[in-house]
Amino acid sequence: MMPTPVHAPLQPLDWRTMALDGRALIEASAGTGKTWSIGLVYLRLLLERDVGVDRILVATFTVAAAQELRERLRQRIVQAEQWLQGHVDGAHDAAMAESPLDAYLRECCSEAGWAERALRRMRVARADIDRAPISTIHALCQRIQRDFPLESGAAFGEERLVVDEDLRRECVEDFWRRRYLDDALDTGEDAVLFRDGPEGLLRDLGTIAASGDAWIEPDGLAAIGPRVERIATAGNVEELRRLAGDERLYDGRKRALAERLQKVAAVLEAAPVSPDALADTLDEYFTEAKIEQQQSATAPLRLREHPLVRELLALRGMLRARTTLARGIVLAAAAEACRSGVPERAQRRGVATFAMLIDRIHARLADPVHGAVFADRLFDAFPAALIDEFQDTDARQYAIFDRIYRDASGSVRGSLVMIGDPKQAIYGFRGGDIGTYLAASRQAGARYSLATNQRSARRLVDALNALYGDRGGFGTAGIDYQPVSAAGRADRKPYCIDGQPLARPLTLHLFATTDAKGGLPKVTRLHEQALDDCADDIAARLGDRSQTIDGRPLVPGDIAVLVPTNQDVIAMRRRLRERGVPCAGGGRGSVFDSEAASDLELLLHAVIDAEDERAVRAALATRLLGADLAMLERWNEQPAEFEREIERFAEWRELARRRGVLALLRAVLERRAGALLAGVDGERMLTDLRHLGELLAAEETRVHGLEGLLAWFATIRRDKGDDDTAATDARQLRIESDAARVQIATIHASKGLEYPVVYLPLAWRVQDLSGPRAPRVLRFRDDAGRLCIDLGSAGFIAHRARHHRDALDERLRLLYVALTRAVHALHVYWVDRNCLPADGRVDDAQAWEVPAIDLLIDAALRREGIVRSVQGLHEFARRTGVIEVAGPRAGGASVFRAEQAKPVARAVQGPAPQLRRFEWQHSFSSIVRGVAARVLDEAGAADEPVAADEVESSPVEDPRLSALQAWRGPRFGDAVHKLFERAEPHPLWPAQRALVEHELLAQGLRTVAGDAVAVERIARMVDRCRGADLGGGFALAALQDGQRVAEFEFQFPVNDVSIARLRELCVQHGAADVVPALLERPVLNGMLNGYIDLVFARDGRYHVLDYKTNWLGASLADYAGVALDEAMRAHHYPLQALLYTVALHRYLRQRLRGYDAARDLGHSWYLFVRALGFEPGSGVWRRHWPAQLVEALDDAFAGADEVIA
Repeated sequence: MMPTPVHAPLQPLDWRTMALDGRALIEASAGTGKTWSIGLVYLRLLLERDVGVDRILVATFTVAAAQELRERLRQRIVQAEQWLQGHVDGAHDAAMAESPLDAYLRECCSEAGWAERALRRMRVARADIDRAPISTIHALCQRIQRDFPLESGAAFGEERLVVDEDLRRECVEDFWRRRYLDDALDTGEDAVLFRDGPEGLLRDLGTIAASGDAWIEPDGLAAIGPRVERIATAGNVEELRRLAGDERLYDGRKRALAERLQKVAAVLEAAPVSPDALADTLDEYFTEAKIEQQQSATAPLRLREHPLVRELLALRGMLRARTTLARGIVLAAAAEACRSGVPERAQRRGVATFAMLIDRIHARLADPVHGAVFADRLFDAFPAALIDEFQDTDARQYAIFDRIYRDASGSVRGSLVMIGDPKQAIYGFRGGDIGTYLAASRQAGARYSLATNQRSARRLVDALNALYGDRGGFGTAGIDYQPVSAAGRADRKPYCIDGQPLARPLTLHLFATTDAKGGLPKVTRLHEQALDDCADDIAARLGDRSQTIDGRPLVPGDIAVLVPTNQDVIAMRRRLRERGVPCAGGGRGSVFDSEAASDLELLLHAVIDAEDERAVRAALATRLLGADLAMLERWNEQPAEFEREIERFAEWRELARRRGVLALLRAVLERRAGALLAGVDGERMLTDLRHLGELLAAEETRVHGLEGLLAWFATIRRDKGDDDTAATDARQLRIESDAARVQIATIHASKGLEYPVVYLPLAWRVQDLSGPRAPRVLRFRDDAGRLCIDLGSAGFIAHRARHHRDALDERLRLLYVALTRAVHALHVYWVDRNCLPADGRVDDAQAWEVPAIDLLIDAALRREGIVRSVQGLHEFARRTGVIEVAGPRAGGASVFRAEQAKPVARAVQGPAPQLRRFEWQHSFSSIVRGVAARVLDEAGAADEPVAADEVESSPVEDPRLSALQAWRGPRFGDAVHKLFERAEPHPLWPAQRALVEHELLAQGLRTVAGDAVAVERIARMVDRCRGADLGGGFALAALQDGQRVAEFEFQFPVNDVSIARLRELCVQHGAADVVPALLERPVLNGMLNGYIDLVFARDGRYHVLDYKTNWLGASLADYAGVALDEAMRAHHYPLQALLYTVALHRYLRQRLRGYDAARDLGHSWYLFVRALGFEPGSGVWRRHWPAQLVEALDDAFAGADEVIA
């Protein structure tokens, strides 16, 4: 079959008769049931070609879309199986009567025995659907490598997939260091590059990589000199002066242009010509528009068309782009480094990027030696393929399928069905290539269209048909709007006002208000007006009980607001919430752009540098931590109270270093979650914080320490974008609970979705690309339709015009996506800022200035012979009968109250299954405080009193104790614990003085660390404790490395065990003093966790030990005998000791062969280090627990109903 010309009419698709052999392209306009049609074609392949689901490739472009498509195909198979089962049993499903599938299957069943065979196939298909190759193209390539390792040339061993950007970042950072450290800069490069650093290069390299890693040689900077020399001839100087002196060319006294030509001539006459002087002369007044303004209408020559003036205009563009051209040279070098560096790094690490998967399969199929055999093997395995969202395919991806479904002679074979909509090709920044779609369309043996809109109400479809007309609305040749009909399904549940179906469902809002002179405000003010007007209109409509859908009032969940960028999502969300409208701003924005990310960055900085009071105050003042101005001022007046806040940050630092950033975040949320949820947008804040915690935890495995994590986090936050290019799937904002909320999303994120009512408040807005905002990487198609990338070539200015034209064409497609999301009503905001010339023709160089909606409205008015004006727009709307034109809203801001929206009745569902509660994590600290914390790490001194908790001193003071009295509290305790954990076996003083100072500083004790006397006393205290006789000649210093484990972490489940039950068991085993009667929490359920300072083995037994820095008094008597026992009970330390013993018991039972608790468990030791070693027994508390008690508690924690004592 001969390829169909691209402009040949599309045939309406009849899926029952569509040829399954060869190549077919199905153009599915928005809302026309693309997935439904894919399912039916898939079903036909299963039933008529006798191929299993494992032999039909189905490709789409996101993981989520692939999962949804698999489920839809599963449903279609089950539906067919049920119909066939009913047919075989003689009991047809009445619900499917008169459906297209019913008619198709009835016709097929006319053949004897067909139904039974088909039923068997459907049963097999249903059983195998989870093994079917339905996935993204990248996943398909990965599967091909796995299933065909020899033919594909794949490396042995499974490769882990990584994100391209991670390896690219490493290459760029290496490139950056080499270029600067090796002093390899060309003149002026430092000014070019240091402006945005390696992150700026990385952003542009992503665009290059997405477009195929091929670019035009960046020779533009080198071409400026020769170009100047060609112009700076005596003949050209004389011609410029002649033009300057010709009075007929100028409008009266307007002599500025003539004078400028004289100055240009003077610069060109100088030797050598200074590019800087020439650039100063060819300034912003030397443009086509300015030249035209200074000429008379009767001038015999239009200067802008003079060859020399045109050459100067082109040179002006190159001179003004010199920085970009210089940067292009460096960018090309960086791109070359990445092109070789990324695969090299991947190979060394045994990983692969997503792009590498495509490249490998494409290269292997194109290989002249192996390609033919490889293609034949793949075709034998997969004789049919369906490609969904085909408009987003790039050239390499299509080439893979094209080669598989051609034989050695180049003739097509098998079945290749491509489904897509070129009008929705909006992902050029991700590598989507509309040119590939158009080329494939020309090669297709048959081209079909889906021409019935299944989504929208009939009058809304009519409105869009009126706006687009026939074959209009898109600039790219081969992409035309095809008028569609409406199935009318949405009209069964109509949108009504005062009980009448909405007659004009498309509203054009002329929102702009003029200034005193009748002119329009600046664009930034128009932007604010549009968002304000939109928010007011939504609030007013929600408050109008006469507006209903399917008989019930309009509610926030019916409405979506679609905007261009993530920053617009934030701005719109703020306005709606100011008006009391519940909304959810999700979409594909980066969570790194959120308020939560900003607050979390300040928190991490303060946690790392807890000694910096300014950093701590900045973190406390965030919404995350909630300190207001009054609190900050109070801390200025009460430094002791602020000192406790600093201590908390130091504790959080230790927590993060021990347990990771997620533990830190949980600790913060334990304190603040309730307050955040009670505030405006609290659910969004918590959602973002949890999301950020997961991303930081994932990165924690790659970077070094908290400092490295903060550096990465800050870098990613700086590398944020205002559009969807910056949002990877992992970083995409997660939508908080969106029940009954207005949805706010970017237009890109809305593709494939539908909403009852849609607002487009910024349809009129375009991104400013003038001056320094001009694009630095150009992406355009040449005359042959090839995709090109220009980083700074000699043709950069001309190519920039093409880039702008192609970008305008993509904006037209993006507008179509936005306009086709609505089911019932569509609100489009527009203001005529005279961006279009009177004739409606757009110059390529100025295409970036033109809103797509302007072109669409202008074309619609021209078709009707109406002059473009406000009055003309009203006349056009009147003629259509389905479009309404509205002016700015009058009055103040509207406010919506939630009680205005009557709750929607929902069907009662069956009771949810009862799940075993698993709510809490516990530690000793949380138990004795009566609060089960969701986070819990016991820092070494977390259970010790703060310095403010004074203990009544004994009458007889010991000066050795008094010498240490000034240093107390959790931070001091943490520092001492760290010294016991990290000190070398030899004495701390004086050899390890630096370690002592470091640990004190790490806890924010700068004053103590700077006091030489204090440092010596603390070091000698630790040395004294390590050498102290603990009884029977035993000292900690005698323990060898193999006998001790410091910071022994444990975690084990506890199953609905009550505190009362623990107390009962202790009483039964002679330990009535262990569990105090005042503990508040009645039941423990979840996980019990903690850290034991030291576990050691001695004399054949295993012991637990905890260091305590508590200040119990200034007399040694306070640290021995009855006084020490009372202090232990006062702080519930016997319970802690028993819990630690149970944890060790559980560990030994699993690890120690032949373990016997009575034989192997030793003592619980508590060493109060202030008094330890001064006298025998001072500062030492120890206890041996009965094995029966330990085992009984173990059973109770495990959930045993009855424990046998």
